[in-house]
Amino acid sequence: MNKDYRCILCGQQKDGIPVKMDHVINGIRWFKRNVTKNEKGYVLVVCRDDYKKYYKARASFVRKQVGYVTLGIVFTIVLAITSRGNLTGIFIGVIITLFLYFLSLLSYMPALEMPAEDVGAAK
Repeated sequence: MNKDYRCILCGQQKDGIPVKMDHVINGIRWFKRNVTKNEKGYVLVVCRDDYKKYYKARASFVRKQVGYVTLGIVFTIVLAITSRGNLTGIFIGVIITLFLYFLSLLSYMPALEMPAEDVGAAK
């Protein structure tokens, strides 16, 4: 069985480090398969040439995600305190946190699958 490997950064057909399938990629693939009927089924990888760009983009995504979710939690706490425990204030804070989480997905960069022997060697 011949698989079609595609780099997520340059889009070229190259071998590389495989991308971990997570809820975002599965959601995109579900949408392409069921709504647009256009899923190609590529195996997503990061080629060796683009690894430095990937590493910077992944670090930026993680920083943004942590920052946005932290900001949302702070908003939720402030709204809970100012609303004196009113459920509406807490609900609005949770909605703001979810919105900020989805906003962080605009710069989404998936994690890579690292074999167990490579993880131990990296430490």
